[in-house]
Amino acid sequence: MKQKARTSSERIKDNELTNYAQHIVSNMTTNPIYPDPKPTLGVIQNLITLYSAALLKTVDGNKVDTANKNAARVDLTDALSSLANYVNLTAGNDLVKLQSSGLDLTSLPTPVGILDAPTLKMHFGNNPGEAGYEISSDPKATEYLILYTTLPAPENDADWHSKVVSGTKGVLTNLGHKKEHIFKAAATSPEANKLNLYNFSDPIEQYVP
Repeated sequence: MKQKARTSSERIKDNELTNYAQHIVSNMTTNPIYPDPKPTLGVIQNLITLYSAALLKTVDGNKVDTANKNAARVDLTDALSSLANYVNLTAGNDLVKLQSSGLDLTSLPTPVGILDAPTLKMHFGNNPGEAGYEISSDPKATEYLILYTTLPAPENDADWHSKVVSGTKGVLTNLGHKKEHIFKAAATSPEANKLNLYNFSDPIEQYVP
């Protein structure tokens, strides 16, 4: 995932928005990387002026003044969002160019790595050929991988049946009934999926009626 200019200014506080927008205008003025800003910097500057005036009136103002400030904020942040889209299209993935715009950039995701092995519990299903599972939850997991097979189990995990699930509780169906099975589970992450490397729970052997 590459960094981009943030297209949302919602997290910026009211009393910080003017300085933030003004910083962007200053950075992009005569910036050769952005020869044709959309909207123009003149439009952005005018919206900054209108917002600043509306914000000032709320100091000792009434509900109408607050509503006017909120409307002016929407106009300004919508314009900044459009400007951020222009910056992203113009700069592409060039970090130096993106930074030169003065816009805040998105954060890079923190790598999760290979997650620890979860705890797996199995129980009988309600119907023949079914088995219920319960996997201990990991907040960093994107999904969970369950491997299962009849006994005797193949040595290679690739020869086991697999199922990727989003929840920690559920039922496996269409298993061979009246047979001994073995099950194990792992928490997945982008890194684990890329490397095809997982820490599996202790395997559980269970008869499937």
